[in-house]
Amino acid sequence: MLVIHEIEKIDYNSLIINKRKSKKTQIFLYDTQRRFDDFVNKIEHRNNGKFDDIPHFIVTKLGSIYQLFDTDHSSNTFNDSQNDKRMIKIAIENLGWLNKNTITGVLNNWIGDPYRSEPHIRNWRNYYFWDKYTEIQMNSLSELCDTLCDKHEIPKQTVPSQGYLENISNFKGIVCKSNFSSIYTDINPSFNFGVFFNYANENENRL
Repeated sequence: MLVIHEIEKIDYNSLIINKRKSKKTQIFLYDTQRRFDDFVNKIEHRNNGKFDDIPHFIVTKLGSIYQLFDTDHSSNTFNDSQNDKRMIKIAIENLGWLNKNTITGVLNNWIGDPYRSEPHIRNWRNYYFWDKYTEIQMNSLSELCDTLCDKHEIPKQTVPSQGYLENISNFKGIVCKSNFSSIYTDINPSFNFGVFFNYANENENRL
């Protein structure tokens, strides 16, 4: 059973969102690029509380799912209301690309958060080390997307990879930020699109 949490410290009534109901055709994935608590603080305080690039959901490393606002509503990511209003946005807790200190060998993300696990290694978009997504996180994300696709009649299909895709705005299904431009690095190359709806099928087969 899918369990959705609220974030106690967030004042939901103060979030800068568009409350006009809109038809959804895409589930849009991107990384928090920082730890969960820091991401929540960013939503609360960036731009003097006027931050408007807000996800509908956050999925943590531990697989917890938090909802910030109604999926019928929308927020601003691309300053393009025609695109933004069609998206259900899910932020996945992940540090993104990592820097390696050449002296200490310690890996850090772009704001200096230390990374103490084995990274995913792949040369992509001028970076080499990446934070991995966890299995329990992917499990929760798959369940959430399955539920959202059913609710909003979004086709259960995904893009083939993280790469840039022309006319991505016309795709109906699950997409990620890096599909829209080569300047973005999320979601990162450790993400496996091939497992997306398999968790639910595997669970059903065990019953």
